Amino acid sequence: MIYIVHGDDLVKSRALILNQQKKLGCESRLEFEISDITPKELLEKSCSNDLFGNQPFIVLDVTNAGRMNLDPYLNVIKKMPPLTTLIILSGKTLSKSNLFIKKSQELKARPNLNEVTPSSNIFNFIDAVFYKQREKAYKELAKLLKDGVSPFEILPMIFYGIRTVASSKFEAPSYKKLHSFVKSKSSSQAKLFTEEQLKNIFEKFRKIDMKSKLSEIDEELLIPMTIEIVLNS
Repeated sequence: MIYIVHGDDLVKSRALILNQQKKLGCESRLEFEISDITPKELLEKSCSNDLFGNQPFIVLDVTNAGRMNLDPYLNVIKKMPPLTTLIILSGKTLSKSNLFIKKSQELKARPNLNEVTPSSNIFNFIDAVFYKQREKAYKELAKLLKDGVSPFEILPMIFYGIRTVASSKFEAPSYKKLHSFVKSKSSSQAKLFTEEQLKNIFEKFRKIDMKSKLSEIDEELLIPMTIEIVLNS
């Protein structure tokens, strides 16, 4: 049996492989980086039972295959004994143009995609900041950073948040065009700020934006500094 296990949730992929190994009762498995084994060697390994006569359980890691010519490996896989278990593993999501994915039906392989589900939500973070919920704001920030969201992607969203709150506070024409759900939230948030506080926040944000573009603020401090401006106003 052939499986194609791919996606950036490598922990889940590894758990799936281990589960399949236990299910088949295999005491051991052979694991190779595709760059470290030739097609001929792979075929030889697939035909060699262990000391107890167990069929091979092979994991072929293709994560770093790059632009390798995979055709020789494909040809070898087609010749493997049907009782050999082969896991084609990738720590990245394989595209539809990947040879193994394209030929999965021909190989009678079972693709299994395991992607990490982002735990963060930028709008939850923005809401926490402008509702002045300190603990929640930093928890949501931690989720964003864990999911690889850059501070330079977060900063414009904070600017968006202050503009929305200000449009409600100052009853700007643009406020009337907002979705009713957004209007409701921004109206509630606007009650937490005076007009003077919002003007001061805008000025401090302007300076932070300028300094960030001149690399005068450490990237790790950029968002916490911005959060504190709002929370302390």
